[in-house]
Amino acid sequence: MPSFNRDAVNRIMNQGYKMTPLPEKVRTELHNYVTRIAALYRGVNFHNFEHASHVTMSANKLMNKVCSPMLFNGNKKNEKKENKGGNTTKAQEADFFFSTYGIGLDPLAQFAIVFAALIHDVDHTGIPNFELIKENADLGSQYKNRTVAEQNSIHIALSILMEPKFENLRLCIYTDEESKQRFRQLLINVVVATDIADRDRMGKEKARWER
Repeated sequence: MPSFNRDAVNRIMNQGYKMTPLPEKVRTELHNYVTRIAALYRGVNFHNFEHASHVTMSANKLMNKVCSPMLFNGNKKNEKKENKGGNTTKAQEADFFFSTYGIGLDPLAQFAIVFAALIHDVDHTGIPNFELIKENADLGSQYKNRTVAEQNSIHIALSILMEPKFENLRLCIYTDEESKQRFRQLLINVVVATDIADRDRMGKEKARWER
């Protein structure tokens, strides 16, 4: 989670997000990347590209809703009275930042969530991990028999992204090694979290929210 930056939060809540059009090269590479990913989804009953498309649109809608300054800007009666000048109060700014766990101020995290939705089931065979491990022992051992399908999807997605033909797209996502590694870790965390059959991991995730 990024550090609380009141100036940045104030700017977003009072002026909105600054939308920058993607350069044509980046748009072309993004289109080609999505096309490649789509082609690698299998024609299984559930974990197919239609499902991935629905999840991607839902994730994008969720990010737009969760990170919308309008949800925190002047919605409370007491804050309206205090906020006669039209600018946000300190309480509203803190509420926006901490209620979104910093995601409202973190475009890389927002993008990683939507990107993860796009690729989270790529190459999925349509069978659960416990069965996949039995049928494909080599793949299971490669990922230590844990969240096998999810880790395989991540590997495929990142391998394609690292191809030279997607250089401009990568530079639009991250610009240095630190942001690259952070994007990679965010992607892993989000996709692995979709393996709801991993009881050990699910138990740890629930314990985090009970603190």
